[in-house]
Formats: sequence, structure tokens, C-alpha cells
Amino acid sequence: MSFALVALSVPARQLFTYRVPAELEGAAVPGASVELKFRNRRMRGVIVERTKTTELNPDKVNPIDKVLGAPVLTPHLIALARWVAEYYLAPPGEAVAAALPGGQDGLARSRARKGAVEDHVMGMAMPERVTLTAAQRAATTAVEKAVAKGGFQPFLLHGVTASGKTEVYLRAARAAREAGGQALVLVPEVALGSQIVERFRTRFGGRVELLHSYLGVGTRRRNWELARRGALDVVVGARSAVFAPLPNLKVIVVDEEHEGAYKQSEKLRYHGRDVAVRRAQMLGIPVVLGSATPALESLANAARGKYARLALPDRVDKRPLPTVSIVDLRRENAASGLVSRPMLAAVTERLERGEQSLLWLNRRGHSHHVQCRGCGWTPECERCDITLTLHSDPLELRCHYCDHRQPAYQQCPDCKMPLLRFGGAGTQRVERELAQKFPKARVLRLDTDVARGDRDEPAKILEAFALGEADILLGTQMIAKGLDFPNVTLVGVLDADVALHLPDFRAAERTWQLLVQVSGRAGRGKRPGEVLVQTCTPDHPAIAAVATGDTAAFVKEVLAERREVEYPPFSRMVALLVSGPDESEVESAANALAERAHAVADEYGVTVLGPAPQALARLRNQHRWHLLLKGHDAARVRAAAAAAIAWAEEPGRKLRVRVMADVDPVEVL
Repeated sequence: MSFALVALSVPARQLFTYRVPAELEGAAVPGASVELKFRNRRMRGVIVERTKTTELNPDKVNPIDKVLGAPVLTPHLIALARWVAEYYLAPPGEAVAAALPGGQDGLARSRARKGAVEDHVMGMAMPERVTLTAAQRAATTAVEKAVAKGGFQPFLLHGVTASGKTEVYLRAARAAREAGGQALVLVPEVALGSQIVERFRTRFGGRVELLHSYLGVGTRRRNWELARRGALDVVVGARSAVFAPLPNLKVIVVDEEHEGAYKQSEKLRYHGRDVAVRRAQMLGIPVVLGSATPALESLANAARGKYARLALPDRVDKRPLPTVSIVDLRRENAASGLVSRPMLAAVTERLERGEQSLLWLNRRGHSHHVQCRGCGWTPECERCDITLTLHSDPLELRCHYCDHRQPAYQQCPDCKMPLLRFGGAGTQRVERELAQKFPKARVLRLDTDVARGDRDEPAKILEAFALGEADILLGTQMIAKGLDFPNVTLVGVLDADVALHLPDFRAAERTWQLLVQVSGRAGRGKRPGEVLVQTCTPDHPAIAAVATGDTAAFVKEVLAERREVEYPPFSRMVALLVSGPDESEVESAANALAERAHAVADEYGVTVLGPAPQALARLRNQHRWHLLLKGHDAARVRAAAAAAIAWAEEPGRKLRVRVMADVDPVEVL
């Protein structure tokens, strides 16, 4: 008699033991998808391990009912998923499901998988006619040698915007192909993935595909299957593509490695960049982390010698960086609208010269909040502790967290006054103002609202703008990084203060990164670029650093502040999140959990902060509290968090709440 440890997509921090019937001995191997009975319902799971023994009563162990075809996961991907579950203190079933496109259900017998075939019409590969700068040659040589030699080697490719980081990625992928293997390229935004994949297809001529959640499940499973068969040379994808089943992976690239989008914000809270580094380490291959504004943790790793730093300090063809000017909104006439007079003049100048402008505002919708001028009433979400955002297309009030929607008010429902005040402008409101100020200008808008309407719309908008079919591209952070439009000579930041004053220790770093990234979209062609930054806090270090270009001084100042309070990169953190439908139960459980964490703090050498309600204390009718564990040893901090969670989940504890861990959180709101 033998047994199998099976991963099931349930919120339990364990694998489940099942008996392997004699007739399934040959098929029930690790990586196989199986059908079985779990708590009186039919489920599908994945075998992660076979064993001859069990501590359970063998006669009471349920059998596996069916094996659904050949294994769907390799031993390497099983090991990677198990590491993710262990490191991030997560249910192993959720980690295994993350490695499968569209989850476990239906994958084994997917028609798209079984019918996956390569395109018979392959594009012609373009020869490499790019003349490398000296810095690019040095970086490319280092990466190519590492790919040819093999062995784990993490590189931090720190290059200013338009310094040619993508060319280094392309040549790293070529080196992988020449070594008989494949390359995995991760990007933080789906829109960025669509543009970069075209660069790879042009250079490689084919055998390049995308993997991300905006693709239909059938397309994802088709591309996943082609990758599994080794029929692709390059896979480009967002966070979840870190699990792409490439059989002979030779190099991993993480573009814009600093981006918070690599961190999953719900359920399995893994960080795609860090999982990529771990996967490279497990495979013994190089990994390239690229950014113009690396995360402070990555800079610290380079300073400590954990990463080899490759510098690209100049733009290609000796193009100058754009000039940056600050527009102090405190001195602007409020009647001029959302676009200041200097910004209007700069956009007008570009329209007259036939050049393009990119305007950035990291807030979607029409108005962030609506308020009655008479009684002060503000519409709030019925499920979340957040004000509703006014959208103009369609005209409605919408919650940006749970997507609750309701009709927009024409008058205050409390005092019946028709005088409503609209605050916190979003991209839809800016779009309307641009149409009024520049009636002949062709304006395109790209934000999450546009992307949700049509999965292909972001790529269509970016292609149209690249072809010169629009004069102005207006958008959120979807257009802030990685995009290359040679005719863009003006970048306008309409509100640099949107996230600057959030109660999060990374707020200044994140604002600086976004401003530098979006500024880098200007002047990438032959004509010089200009950047105008509208702000009410021009003297803030993050904004001043963008204006002066003195990155080193800003980083030094922020690191000094972090060192003083022992925040990353000078410590490691785990946030414990407590949520549930009953507010008093959540508060009580959070206090009990914190008491337990304090009890083990000295044993593990950690500091416990909290508990306290989260900044968004109620989300989707779930009340939320959190506490923070921090210390100098990552393993000990995780062990302390695991001990607290294990105590909370003991069968007799009966805490009617959910406790989750967020290891290495990117935000602590």
C-alpha cells in the first residue's frame, strides 16, 4: 500500500494524504492532476509527493479516484511551489494552483492545451544592427558569460531611462537560445508586456508568447502548453508567469524590478521578483533585475555583494535626459483648472510642432469624492470604508476596491441641495478638460477602466499612439514605465502628491520612483524632452530629487531614516492580517494574536508593533486589523509569525476570523 500527498485549492496550511489504488500506481506520480473526494465533495488536486507510510490509520485514508492524464507540473515547479508556500506562510494548495494557468480545475483536460500548436507562419528574425554603448557592452558581456557558464548569478542592471536595458535583455535571451534553452522575461504591467513582446518577436522571428491574467483562459493554457513542450524560446509575462513551465530555462529577466505590482496583494501574497530570484537559484542560472529606480532593498543587496551591479549611466546615442521643471500649484490660479498655465503652454507648443505629449495622473475616474456644499454629506461604499469615486463614462459612483456601483446623484439625498462639490480629479475629468482646452487635439486615455472594457484595448491604444494617431496620451501608472515613444517630447505630471503623504514608510520612495519613471518617457527620440511636475509640495525630498536629478542624495537620506527606525532594508518584516465580518470579533482576535506574538517575541528576537485597524478598516464587508513583526533575521521573523498563526489556528481556539501572513510586505497601510 502506498500514499500520495496532494495539494488542494483550499485555505489550509497542509497537504492531504490519499491512498493510491494499485491500478493507479504507475500514473499517480508527483505533478499529476487527480480527482478525489474531499469532505463529501468532488475536487481536483495535484500530487506533490509519494510516500510508503502515513501516521494516519491506513484503513481510513480515502483513495484517489482518477488520474487526469500526464503530469502537469515538473519536479522543479513542485519544489518551487512548496518553497513559495513555506516562505510566504501560505497554504500549499494555493501555491500549486498559482503555478497552473486558470487554476487546477479543467487544466488537465483543457482543449486549448491539447490543441496547442505553433504558428506555421513564422516572422523573419531581424539582425542585430544596434550599436552598443560601452556600458551596454560591459553589461551584455557579463550576462552572456553567466548564461554560457551556468550557475546562479543575480545581476542588478541599474540604468537610467532610455539607457538600453531592453537591448541587454534581448541579448541575454539570445545567449539562452544559443545555449539550447529558453528565457523568461517578467514585466509589471500587462500593457508593457504587449510592447516588449513585439520587440522580442521582431528580433527572434517567432517562438515568443505572452502569459498574463488578461489573456483568456484558453489562450493562457495554449501558451503555457507550448512553453511546457519547449516550443517557445521566450515567455514574456506578468507576475504569475514566474511559474512558466519552461523545460530548459537558462536566464530570467525581471524588468522594472522595483515595481510593487510584482507583489500579490490578496490570498497568496508572493513577490514575483523574489520568487524569480529563488527560481534562478534553484536552477543554477543567472537572473537580471533591471530598473532605472531600483528598490532600496535591491540597492542594499548590491552594496552587500549579494547582487552584481551593472550600471548604464547614460542614454543611448548620448541623448540628454529631459529637463525637469516644477510647477508650484500653490501659486497657480485655481480657476485655470487641472492643467496649469505652464502645462497648457507646453502642450500647445507640442501641438504646433507636431510632437506628442504624455500626461500622467495616478488616479482614475472623474472625481475622487463628491461632497454636498450644504450639509457636508459624502457618498460612501456600503461594503468598504471608502468614499465612492464619480465616473463620467458611464455616469455612476463606483468603489475602486469592491467595484460596487450605484447611480450618480444630481442632488444631496440628505438635504436635497443641488450644489455638489467634486474633489480629487481623475483621468476622466482631465480628459474632459483637455477636450475643452484643445478641441482639435487627438487624445487617448489609458487606465484600468479602459483595460477592463476590452482585454486588447491597452495594446491597441499604445499601438495607435506609437503610430502617431494621437497627440496626447493621458493615463495612470499603466503608462509610467517601460514604454518607448520617440516623438514624445513632453511629459506632464498633473499631480505629484497623490500618494506622497500616505501613512506608509515607502510613500516617498514610491513617489520618487514613479516620477523618475514617467519622466523617462520624454526625449527618447532625436529631439530633447521636457518634464513639468505639478505639485503643492515642491520642497519634498522625493520631488526635489526628481527636479535636481540627485538620486544619490535622496537614497542616502531615505536610508538614514530607515536605519534609524529599523525598517527595510535594515530589517525584515511580516504583517499578520486579521479579517472577518464581525468587527468586535476581529478586534478581539487581533488583540489575542498580538498577545501571543508578544509572548514569543523574545524567543525569536523580534519586535511586535500593533495591533491596529488597517487604514482601510473595512473591505468587502470584512473588518480588518493588522500587527507587524520585524527583526534582523528573516527566518526568525517568519518563525515567530508562523508560531502566532499556528496558535490562532489550533482546533480548540475557535477564532471566527481569518488570519493571513504578508511576508516582506510592500505596504503597511
